[in-house]
Amino acid sequence: MKLAISAIRTKDIRINRHELVTSLQNLGYKVVYVGQESDNNIHSDYEKYNVEFLEIPIERNNTNPFKEIKLIIKARKVFKKNKVEVLIAYGIRTFPALVIAAKLAGVKKILCIVNGSGKLFQLSGIKGAIVKLLSYPMLWLSLLLTNNVLFQNIDDLNMIKSKGLLQKQNYGLINGSGVNLNEYGYSELEKRPIVSMISRLTASKGVNEYIKAASIVKKKIPNAVFNLIGPIEKNSNINEQLFEHAIKNKIVNLIDKVEDVRPYIKACRIFVLPSYYPEGVPRSILEAMAMGRPIITTNLPGCKETVVNGRNGFLIPPRDTESLSKKIIYMLERDSLVNKMGIESRKICEDKFNVHKINQIIISKIQ
Repeated sequence: MKLAISAIRTKDIRINRHELVTSLQNLGYKVVYVGQESDNNIHSDYEKYNVEFLEIPIERNNTNPFKEIKLIIKARKVFKKNKVEVLIAYGIRTFPALVIAAKLAGVKKILCIVNGSGKLFQLSGIKGAIVKLLSYPMLWLSLLLTNNVLFQNIDDLNMIKSKGLLQKQNYGLINGSGVNLNEYGYSELEKRPIVSMISRLTASKGVNEYIKAASIVKKKIPNAVFNLIGPIEKNSNINEQLFEHAIKNKIVNLIDKVEDVRPYIKACRIFVLPSYYPEGVPRSILEAMAMGRPIITTNLPGCKETVVNGRNGFLIPPRDTESLSKKIIYMLERDSLVNKMGIESRKICEDKFNVHKINQIIISKIQ
C-alpha cells in the first residue's frame, strides 16, 4: 500500500520525520513524500530511507484561487498516477487543495496534521476578508472530508473549532512532531555565555527582537555570544539596517542553514526562540530541550507548550525586547539555576515529546 506524506518542502531538504517513515515501512507501507517543485538536487536522505519525492506546484503563501485550482488538478494526477492509498498532510495551508485532490484521486484514508495555524487567521483588512471568504469554505470542506485531524496544540484546535470549521468529531491532539531522544542526547551545558536561536530567519520568528536583545545584553555581559542559525526567508520583513549592523559589528554571529543542528545546540548555554509566528510546536525548541538546554520563548500557542515557566526556562510576551533581554541576563548570571533548568528540559521531553509515542498515535489513526 502506497502512503504519501505531504508538506511544504523541497526535495533538497533532509527528511525530518524518518522515524515515522521507518515505522510505516515496517508495517508494509511504501512511503513517498509530496512537496514543492524545485530544480535542486534531491537530498541523499531519500535514497537512504528508500523514499520517492513527488513534486506538485504548492506554495507557502498562495492566495490566488486559480493557482489553487491548478494545484488540485496536478495533485490529483500525481496521487492517481502513483496509486496513493493513504495521505498524511502536514500544513493547514495545503489541506483544501490536497484533500480535495486526494478524494478525487480515490485515496482511501486521509489524515491532516495541523502543525500551526498559519497566517490565514491573522489576515486583516479588506484583502484579508476576501481571502478568508474564499478560504474558509474550502478549509471547512477539507476538514469534513478527511478521516482524522490531529492538532499540535489545544489553542489551534479551539480557535478553528470556534470558527465552525470542524463539523465532525474526527479530531484530536498530539504533542507536536516529537523528538528522537536517542539522536538528540542530553549533554552538559556549555559553560560560556553562548545564546543560540535556530529558525527560518523571518521577522515573525522574532529575529528583530533577538538582535535588539543581543545588543542590550552585550552592554552588561560583553563576552556573551549570540548565534543566529538558519536560512533567510524571501520577504522576511527583517529590519535590514538592524540586521546588517548587528552582523557587521558582531553583535550576532550569522550561521546559514546547517544540515545538523546538534553541534550548535551543544555549544550553547541558553536556547531562545522569541517567535510570534502561529506555531504548532517548534521542532527546534524540542531538539534543544532534548539536549538539555533551558529555553526562553513566547507565551503563545505552540511555543508555550514547551516551557513550564521557571522550571525549564521562561515564557515572555511576544515582541517584547525588554523582557527577552532581562531573562537572558537573569539566566546568564545564575549558573546553578540554569543547570537545573537544562535537566528539567530533558525530563519534560522524555515525558511529553517522545517521537515514537507520538508516531504511534499517528499510525493508529490511519490503520
